[in-house]
Amino acid sequence: MTGLAGKRWPDLILVNGPSSAGKTTLCRALQAAIERPYLVTGFDDFVFMAAPRYYRGADTGRQGETDTFTAQGVEMVTTSPPGAPPAVTARFGPVFRRLVDSMAPAVRALVDGGNPVIFDHVLHDGAMYESFRAATAGLSVFAVGVTCPLDVLEARERARGDRVLGRARGLAALVHGFCRYDVTVDTGSTSPEACVAAILAALRGR
Repeated sequence: MTGLAGKRWPDLILVNGPSSAGKTTLCRALQAAIERPYLVTGFDDFVFMAAPRYYRGADTGRQGETDTFTAQGVEMVTTSPPGAPPAVTARFGPVFRRLVDSMAPAVRALVDGGNPVIFDHVLHDGAMYESFRAATAGLSVFAVGVTCPLDVLEARERARGDRVLGRARGLAALVHGFCRYDVTVDTGSTSPEACVAAILAALRGR
């Protein structure tokens, strides 16, 4: 357990990175290492509030079929040219766009209720970042960027089987194009414990 020797803890710790980077494990390890009662919530927690018909196949190795429900929810679109390693991006329909636009305001409500939050996020596009920025205005936010070599991401993606193959490649660089970080950690070469130590050191050094 650790403290900040009189410094103010952030209201919100944003942990942003691509799919399969190990963010959830990192967030839970960070929560366990901090003595304050941080909650952990994340992008997937909100997605799984939706009826599965809206993301059908997006939680498997390949979204083989789409329909009117996935068109309203999320469809995985291959953006890489033929013959290249697959890179997949998410296309959000109106049901999921409302959902992703509500994530940061919901987290803000938790913070306003007196609950500091570690937010396990995946910033897919500029609109999602602007929603986050607007919702967190006035809060003390500490931003953590999570990186991982692409080959490690793709190996993890294949092993887990609950992500469309190519999702990690499609997100690896994209997610880091919207905000600046207070600290960046590499979960491919560094253990969760060492990543937590680096985050805590950066928090102390603010």
